[in-house]
Amino acid sequence: MNRSVTSIPSNIAEGCSRKTSADFSRFLEIAIGSSFELETQIEVCLLVSYINAEKHSTLIEQLHILQKRINMLKEKVRE
Repeated sequence: MNRSVTSIPSNIAEGCSRKTSADFSRFLEIAIGSSFELETQIEVCLLVSYINAEKHSTLIEQLHILQKRINMLKEKVRE
């Protein structure tokens, strides 16, 4: 989980340093992929009772907000 959490902003930052919008967009795709990896890990945590339903709901809600923001940024970069 630590690796996927760190990967999200790291890929966004690395993408910002690229010269083309296409490169930046590619790194945003990688960041979104890492967020879905994290979402899967959160689901597993619930299944094996590492977290309760309330914590799961909070984490998933926050993650979905982040995913939407990254997708909106990706759309802006494509324009």
